[in-house]
Amino acid sequence: MFLPIFLFELKYRLKRPATWIYFFLLFLMAFLLVTASGGGFGTGVNISLGGDGQTVKINSPFSLNIITMILSVFGVIIASSLMGNPVYRDFEYRTHPLFYTTPISKWGYLGGRFFGSYFIAVLVFSGIGVGAALAGVMPWVEADRFLAHAPPGTYLWPYLVLVLPNLLFSGAVFFTLATLSRNILSTYLGSILLLITYLVANSYLQDLKNEHLVAALDTFGIAAVDFTTRYWTSAEKNRLLLPLSSYVLLNRAVWLAVAGALLGLCYARFRFSAFASEKVSKKTRRAAGAPAAELAPVPAGGLHLPRVAQVFSGAMHRQQWWSLTKLEFRGIVRSRYFAAIAGAGVIFLLATSAQVGKTFDTPTYPVTSEIIDFSLGSFFLFFLAIIIFYSGELVWRERQAGVAQITDAVPVPSWVPFLSKLAALGLVQVVLLAVVMACGLVVQTAKGYFHYEIGLYVQALFGYELPFLLLMCVLAMVTQVVVNNKYLGFFVVVAYYVANLFRSQLGLGHRLFSYAGGPTPGPYSAMNGYGHFLPAFWWTKLLWAGVALLLVLAANLLWVRGTDAARLREARRRWGPGSTATLALGLLISLGAGGYIFYNTNVLNKYLTPKEREKGQVAYEKQYRRLKDVAQPRIVAVDLNTEIFPSTRAVRFRGRFTLVNKQTRALDTVIVSIPVEQNPRVRSLTLGQPGQATLALNDTTYGVRLYRLARPLAPGDSLALGMDILYQERGFPSAGSNTDIVYNGTFLSSGYLPGLGYREGAELSGDQDRKSYGLKPKPRMAKVNDLKARQNTYISQDADWIRFRTTVSTEADQTAVAPGYLQKEWVKDGRRYFTYVMDRPMLNFYTFLSARYQEYKSQWVDSVGHRTVPITIYYQPGHEYNLQRMAAGARDALAYCSKNFSPYQHRQLRILEFPRYQAFAQSFANTVPFSEAIGFIANVNDKDPEDLNYPYYVTAHEVAHQWWAHQVIGGNVQGSTLMAEAMAEYSALMVLRRHNGPAAMQRFLKFDMNRYLTGRAFERKKEVPLALVENQQYIHYAKGSVVMYGLQDAMGEAVLNGALKKYVAAVAFQGPPYTNSPEFIGYLRRAAPDSLQPYITDQFERITLFDNRVTAASAKKLPDGRYQVDFTVKSAKFYADSLGNQHPADQTRDALPVAIFPALGPDKKPVAPMLLVKRHLHAGDNQLRFVVRQKPASVAIDPNHLVIDRQLDDNTKDLKL
Repeated sequence: MFLPIFLFELKYRLKRPATWIYFFLLFLMAFLLVTASGGGFGTGVNISLGGDGQTVKINSPFSLNIITMILSVFGVIIASSLMGNPVYRDFEYRTHPLFYTTPISKWGYLGGRFFGSYFIAVLVFSGIGVGAALAGVMPWVEADRFLAHAPPGTYLWPYLVLVLPNLLFSGAVFFTLATLSRNILSTYLGSILLLITYLVANSYLQDLKNEHLVAALDTFGIAAVDFTTRYWTSAEKNRLLLPLSSYVLLNRAVWLAVAGALLGLCYARFRFSAFASEKVSKKTRRAAGAPAAELAPVPAGGLHLPRVAQVFSGAMHRQQWWSLTKLEFRGIVRSRYFAAIAGAGVIFLLATSAQVGKTFDTPTYPVTSEIIDFSLGSFFLFFLAIIIFYSGELVWRERQAGVAQITDAVPVPSWVPFLSKLAALGLVQVVLLAVVMACGLVVQTAKGYFHYEIGLYVQALFGYELPFLLLMCVLAMVTQVVVNNKYLGFFVVVAYYVANLFRSQLGLGHRLFSYAGGPTPGPYSAMNGYGHFLPAFWWTKLLWAGVALLLVLAANLLWVRGTDAARLREARRRWGPGSTATLALGLLISLGAGGYIFYNTNVLNKYLTPKEREKGQVAYEKQYRRLKDVAQPRIVAVDLNTEIFPSTRAVRFRGRFTLVNKQTRALDTVIVSIPVEQNPRVRSLTLGQPGQATLALNDTTYGVRLYRLARPLAPGDSLALGMDILYQERGFPSAGSNTDIVYNGTFLSSGYLPGLGYREGAELSGDQDRKSYGLKPKPRMAKVNDLKARQNTYISQDADWIRFRTTVSTEADQTAVAPGYLQKEWVKDGRRYFTYVMDRPMLNFYTFLSARYQEYKSQWVDSVGHRTVPITIYYQPGHEYNLQRMAAGARDALAYCSKNFSPYQHRQLRILEFPRYQAFAQSFANTVPFSEAIGFIANVNDKDPEDLNYPYYVTAHEVAHQWWAHQVIGGNVQGSTLMAEAMAEYSALMVLRRHNGPAAMQRFLKFDMNRYLTGRAFERKKEVPLALVENQQYIHYAKGSVVMYGLQDAMGEAVLNGALKKYVAAVAFQGPPYTNSPEFIGYLRRAAPDSLQPYITDQFERITLFDNRVTAASAKKLPDGRYQVDFTVKSAKFYADSLGNQHPADQTRDALPVAIFPALGPDKKPVAPMLLVKRHLHAGDNQLRFVVRQKPASVAIDPNHLVIDRQLDDNTKDLKL
């Protein structure tokens, strides 16, 4: 009977409109995604899934893997409908007695139903590939974003490897749930939990160290694909189909086995019975065996019922509403489905709490703000699932139970049942928030943290998150009423939420288009609280509260009562004075709040869509690029009066720049560029003395002022640029609120001040975007030997080294800090004033900070210069955790760099905390602003080998910039950040090695190796060698640290530092033309022996990669007590081009380290190898044999990760004796 039932299922499903609707939905989503990625909607819509069309093409095998995986995961809900329905349908239509009394086999019945539905699901999900393929040949997409000839199987292969097994597994889950429970709700609940389980657990799985275990546990195989392709370059992504790697094969085998087990369970437990289970409770048996109750006869005169006074007052309706609300609320919280979803949320929240705030795999202290952010983020999908699921259940409860005809006839207004259900769903959110709060407290307690901040919990959860959730409840409930189809209502709400994720890319980024706004006002900072984010938050909530009132009115009017399908006619009948009043109130609130929001975002501030912003950049370039080569004077001195007004979020700059003509000819034109991004109010801007310059152009849109000098400025002559500029935050913008000027923790840079000349940084940078506007591709940086570009540093285009003086004022309870030495401090008219003067020329790169600080003082004793340098850390009270570590990092970096490179040029060092709105530290002259997010609350366990002391390390890196950027600064050409960022990384690494020991460097270098390999996999333009780095972080930070650490290992630390010392002596504080990477590398070459010249070429001037692995290893004990170790190393070396195409390289001159390690100690900390030697390895297998005295535990090739290896996990192999 298998075949007839199978064919019947096929025919039945193919005739159902739902089958083709599902196919069309997946087709449409794939079609729109590929169209948007391919430029079909213009440059204003930027969606990239796997490929941007520039280096990685939209129809590449890799991009189609990503698109297919994502859509197939979100298609789980569709799969639940297709696979959970076959057997349940027989109960729904009451045809199960016919099948159960027919002589058919269990296999024929279940197999036919399952595989018939599976075949239909396969057909439906083929819409993904069809939609993607069709979109790629449409005339409105940009052809150069697609491969002209995609590899064979590009569309079919991900379908076979990913979609079909995933459908088999998810289909087995849903089929088994529906068949055994005979309740379709369990199927939909299963789909929600399956999706949420994947999305939440995936973040937890990524932290596991065993990658094969992570790959095996990932339900949909996405982690397996990621591990397989994570280091693929653009060329490989365009060329290679997904290989059947060990990760992929293991994952597919595990979940196909689970699918088989589920189907086996379904087959074993299924019975041809009208009941889901043959087990009947004692209570049911007693009820069934009890005699029927005898009914008393009706009296001859009929029944005389007491008269009841019927009351239909407002008070009675409110009482009815509250009674029904309690009834509905109890029905939800006592539901096993609610317990399942909420319980899963709690389990995942607690299980993933180990990931809170991790940086470099080191956790932060579980401060309340971190726990709140983490908890709400982890639980958000569970909130959403409960709202969506129970909105349908509440609206359809009576109709599904078959009692709607009775309840609809009850004499209560329509608003009573609807609002009672809505209120019950709202109360559930209160309960869930209380659960989240309890979980947060449990997590903090479990981590030994007891500063709970209950007030912050209440404020964030019930003050800010709850209004958002209530508005989402309204949306879900009203959707169910209006759509009047439970499952279509589910889909509409999910579709809205998914579409909302791409709202900005679709040109709908304005807050007036975002229903309910965001769940929080903005990021919380211990320094600034929720700060200035609150007004925008509350006005947005008020707007959508008015809209929600209108939606509730619509739901009340359209609420289904009875069987009359003419709901609009019924709505007109229900309209009354209350409806009019509600409409008026809703319109008043929504239009009033919406108007005020528009006034703030579009009048007080300037709102630009991404498309408009692009057009502005294009217009600026086309109009003013002609000024690019107009020679300009240079800023040589800055004297400012900087007034910071934290409480009103304003700053005023008054003062002057001294300009000098350093050119060889006279200048008659001065171009002043004003940064217009923060809407400055230029009160005055004067050049020279009255009559000395004429304002020939004043473009306030782009901030361009062009002055003509009455008398050309002769070489060596100077003039002053006077200014009075006010930055006053007015109202609130639609998005991107200014977080530089805040109530406590203002952090401003010199970018707020005017500059000279044309601003190349304001141009449109993306090559695809530029092409759409008819612009030529834009190189990221000038060529490394471009002498003209080397007239400027890569930090500043209008100055070399400047004299600096400023008086900074702020409010009486705050401290203001700027580069330089404090000359004077005083209080006047309720404000504090600080005058800072720098005693030597510095870069045209400075900062101003103001906050309510406490101070931690330390000092560094300079044994070379025989002086004491004070170190002051300005920090937020309560953030004392890592002050000693940061001070130690500063002391050790000052000592190391002064001894090995050159004397420290300043007489002080200050580190200043600023709010967590950005997560970085930045080095200015003797001043280091440091985010509260990346070190002040780090919870470093010095006894845990997995914890990295990054407050110490990051501080050392930033202090090293006092040499590598503030003494040695490269020209504005390729390779400049090699001498800044890579050298700061090297300096910090050497400081860290002295602090933690050489054995601890393995983990950090492996981390940086992974950062580099991952970064090059997502390169959007081209990869370049380290010597030509174009400010690419994955190159100058990650690769730079590995290369420089490897170079000191090869040359010797003392020899390398000697070369660096000579280089610093030659170029420190130099003027133009500024140094470049060939000059830097020249010093390295002169210090290195001939044998290392190819190594320097490979590491700095080529993209060089290795594939080293230990393929076999054995050990045996010799008669004399020593141990013989034999192992085989397979080695290969490659050179790669800018897109990642590789070709084999000669490696006969490369000496690679091999090592033998003893067993780890009880503390599991890294141990030094018992043997570490370098060997010249040829391509292919290399047989190695060593004899050691100590018992060996493992062998390794390149144990310290000194060369770039694309697969590090096979470099080590354990030994068994």
